[in-house]
Amino acid sequence: MAPPLVSIAMPIFNTERFLPAALDSLLAQTCSDWEALLWDDGSSDGSARIAADYAARDPRFRLLGDGRNHGQAAALATALAQARGAYLGTLDSDDALEPQALAAMLALLQAQPALGMGYSQYVEIDEAGNVLGPGRRSLTPYSPAGLLVEFMTFQFRLVRADAYRAVGGFDPAAAYAEDYDLCLRLSERYPVGHLPQPLYRYRIRRGSISQSSRLRQVQASFAAAQRALRRRGLDREQALSLGLRARHVLRPKAIAVPAP
Repeated sequence: MAPPLVSIAMPIFNTERFLPAALDSLLAQTCSDWEALLWDDGSSDGSARIAADYAARDPRFRLLGDGRNHGQAAALATALAQARGAYLGTLDSDDALEPQALAAMLALLQAQPALGMGYSQYVEIDEAGNVLGPGRRSLTPYSPAGLLVEFMTFQFRLVRADAYRAVGGFDPAAAYAEDYDLCLRLSERYPVGHLPQPLYRYRIRRGSISQSSRLRQVQASFAAAQRALRRRGLDREQALSLGLRARHVLRPKAIAVPAP
């Protein structure tokens, strides 16, 4: 059997409510030449069963994992070590791709062979799938220097497999900022292209890694940027400072009920 053109890695951990939508978004792709590396990272809900059901119906879904929890960074690195595609991407198991995502990103990379990676814009959705608005990160113009202070190469990304392997792929030691760390290393060796088209649906939900581990994400991202500063030989002249941006949330107050 000929290898697929695109390999998409999907770590799965307790996302049974959202997983079918993520997997259905792959089935809906206008480019059908893909494989999905479904890594069950020790789920305790029905996620593993859902993934197995999809794999039984379509051989493009490959089940991976040993039933234990390794964390997203290790899951991505291990899954993509088994990828057969010429282009590599990732999809979170609670997010979704637009139907033209793979075709549009492939067209960008194939039209510009020097690019090591391409990325698109994205929209944010709520737990019910309603669109909240455009994702702000990918609206910032890309530059390798700008990437040191802002993660604008957010979603959706497609990377040439040879470029991914040349920079060492995902680093399990860069947990909570493994995608940012990879993009920094890619930006130091390859041109990066931006497609100004929303191709990814990023779900905002309570209990997600990005919400529950925000401080660890900030610290890991800062460490990744510091490593990049040293690799680029800029640490003798420049220094990074850690900035924390507060985001205020307005919620209704709980109303006390008088005792009878």
